[in-house]
Amino acid sequence: MSVETQFSTDDAEELQLPEQSKRPWFHLPRRMLVGGLLLVMAFAVLLRSFIFTAGYNTTLVADMGVVRAPISGEIDRLDANVGDRVARDQLLGRFAAPVGLSAAVRAGSEDVDQLQAKLASIDGRMAALRADANHIRSESGIYRSEKLVQMDAVADESSAELSAAQARLTFAQKQLDRTRALADRGFISAAGLQRAEQDQRAALADQNAAMARRRTNLIEARAAGQGLFLNNGYSNVQYSTQRLSDLNLALSELQGERENLTAALATAQKLSGGGKVSAMRRLQLPLQASIDGRVWAKVAAPGESLREGDPIYMLADCSSFFAYFTVGRSAYSKLNIGAPVTFIAFSSGDRWPGTIVNMGVSDPSQLRVTSHVPNPAPGEYLIGARITLDTQGQKQCPVGTAGRVVL
Repeated sequence: MSVETQFSTDDAEELQLPEQSKRPWFHLPRRMLVGGLLLVMAFAVLLRSFIFTAGYNTTLVADMGVVRAPISGEIDRLDANVGDRVARDQLLGRFAAPVGLSAAVRAGSEDVDQLQAKLASIDGRMAALRADANHIRSESGIYRSEKLVQMDAVADESSAELSAAQARLTFAQKQLDRTRALADRGFISAAGLQRAEQDQRAALADQNAAMARRRTNLIEARAAGQGLFLNNGYSNVQYSTQRLSDLNLALSELQGERENLTAALATAQKLSGGGKVSAMRRLQLPLQASIDGRVWAKVAAPGESLREGDPIYMLADCSSFFAYFTVGRSAYSKLNIGAPVTFIAFSSGDRWPGTIVNMGVSDPSQLRVTSHVPNPAPGEYLIGARITLDTQGQKQCPVGTAGRVVL
């Protein structure tokens, strides 16, 4: 049985329950949501940077090229400045030298002034050696005679000691013979016979020692007479035959060097016209870049006088880059020549590949690179990696760029 009840519209509205307001479970302002998302993304980027680029901080260095003075002369002008990009054989300046000196340099590799200075130095050294040798010869006779008298006295003393030792041995032998005779007749005990035998053996040993000393002293006396005595306390005596022999050898070597310099000086003077060529006549020589790179340092100035081979420009080679870094013993044991590495620049994030070419550099001061490479700390090893730059990187020539080497 079912019962239906009908209400009017007004009554139904009165009986309807009120709606509850819908409240969200999680509600934040939109600005806070966007900021939090950006923080999470930044943290992820930093985390990836430290995880995937963990390595060794270093600086990119380049091989060093040097522009040197071609001959002895004077810098006329310098056109390139520090930081300029230069190409191989590019004109960097002009070098000037007197014509006569340049001809002498081409013939003998040195100018007249250099040869004359070396010749004067050799003459001074030879004069000092000759004076030393003459002094030794003048006083060697006095030294030998005095040393001979001294050693003869020592030899005489050793002869006297030998005579005394022989006398003691003769007496000890007579006493031993007498003791044996009495012992056979029962008048001397076995202990007394043993003491007599010991005295005779001691006297014999003293005689042998005295004879050895006398022979040694006689040998030393003969050596002193010849200036060859080099016993304790006399090994550095200057008045000796050995010292004279050394001086003569040094004089002979210097004499040969002097003859060569004299010949070179004569040739240079001939080519320079006997020094009569006017100093106003100057030979102009170009100063050219030896490599493609960047001017790293200018170590001379216009108007400065230089000798042949003196440096003028230091150039950074933009085609040859290296990264040097230190590792511990554990990491060093896992590396090998030719192992790949990656250099990541801090400033731009550029990545350039490379390979390890040097392990355990013992003396970083011998490296001819643009920056100073410090010595590794105790227990660390210095590793060198050649970094290969692409065409764009070589155009930038990023020498001195700080970054990280990733193994």
